[in-house]
Amino acid sequence: MQQLYAARLPSRTIVDLLPCIETDEVTLELFDRLLAERDRIDKRISDPVNTRDMLDTAITMATDARKPGRPCPR
Repeated sequence: MQQLYAARLPSRTIVDLLPCIETDEVTLELFDRLLAERDRIDKRISDPVNTRDMLDTAITMATDARKPGRPCPR
């Protein structure tokens, strides 16, 4: 149970998982729900990473522009 909370699953999802935990049976619906939760978490991870990558690009361009004789990038 603690691992589910540590994975930041919503309480409503954990409640839905309880029967599975008690019986050790995974229904197709439950499996699909777990995949959807993983996709949701992946999205929350990828958005800030993409933002950071764009910022890294801007920093690189600004660093290059600071070199003598280089125009400001557009």
